[in-house]
Amino acid sequence: MAKNELSSIAVSAFCENLAMMLEAGIQPDEAAALLAEDTHNPLFHKTAQTMQESLLLGSTLSEAAKNCGTFPPYVVKMIAAGEASGRTDAVLRSLARHYSAQDQLQKKLKSAVVYPGLLLGLMALILIVLLSQVLPVFTGVYNRFAGNVASSSFAYIQFAYGVGWFALVITLLLAALLVFCLVTARTTKGRSRLSGLFELLPLTSSASRKLAVARFTSTLSIFIASGVDVDTALDAADGMVDHGETHEKIQKCKISMSKGSGLAAAIFNEKVFEPLYGRMLLSGARSGNLEQVLARLSDLFTQDANNALDSLIDSIEPLLAGFLTISVGVTLLSVMLPLIGILGTIG
Repeated sequence: MAKNELSSIAVSAFCENLAMMLEAGIQPDEAAALLAEDTHNPLFHKTAQTMQESLLLGSTLSEAAKNCGTFPPYVVKMIAAGEASGRTDAVLRSLARHYSAQDQLQKKLKSAVVYPGLLLGLMALILIVLLSQVLPVFTGVYNRFAGNVASSSFAYIQFAYGVGWFALVITLLLAALLVFCLVTARTTKGRSRLSGLFELLPLTSSASRKLAVARFTSTLSIFIASGVDVDTALDAADGMVDHGETHEKIQKCKISMSKGSGLAAAIFNEKVFEPLYGRMLLSGARSGNLEQVLARLSDLFTQDANNALDSLIDSIEPLLAGFLTISVGVTLLSVMLPLIGILGTIG
């Protein structure tokens, strides 16, 4: 997200409040003025103020949103689609739900990075103290002894240092990888590469696919709700997907639709959704409730993606904690064994 772009939760709040005011009969320029007065966030205030000025000069709502320069292009495109179909209020409501869900997903993704980062930092600190402070003490003690005891102790100490340094190197490599991912994720191209990597990794492949399907369904739902034709809606939703397998399935859907299949049938046949959800979409299309079913599926897939991220976080933490426990335990046990032998000899 650019520095001068509203956050997902801010976009959601802006669209939600604007929709309520428009539904109450308040003119768009007056609504923008009220939003500017009711906020203490500088960027939010500037956005509302700029929108009001553009509206007073005769711009449409979508043009005013574009002139602000703080809304994602997707929002501008959706508002324009809503204006063209006469369903601006409904589109703003859909955008509010969409960006609220996006905010939740972003928080989950942040948690997926922050918690492992904290654990890696703790692991590195413990291992550094162990190698720099604890092991040298045992080494000094064993050096004072002579004979067979000292010889056997030296082997244990070397093994303990080996385990400790190995664990520290692995920890630092994982930390470097995490930093690399954070830096790479700052650019669109970098995020696309990371998405391709996560799609291939066994630990993250399932969550990656569920995130892509949730994003696709949410976008498709909003475009269909705005009255846009299904071909345009599918193209726009495809543009929000950076998951290779899902993207290929959507491309096959386009080919199928060009041969006469409906949207729901194409999605079902190409298995973009799981069979159960695909049949829900088919039933909704046949009964004339495609818009409502898509909205429901969007909520279900977003929740499913949240659960997948929770499971990913829950699986990473025990792995890192287990690695730390084993590394420290083996290291300490290696230096304690000679001490037990020495105490036995003294006794």
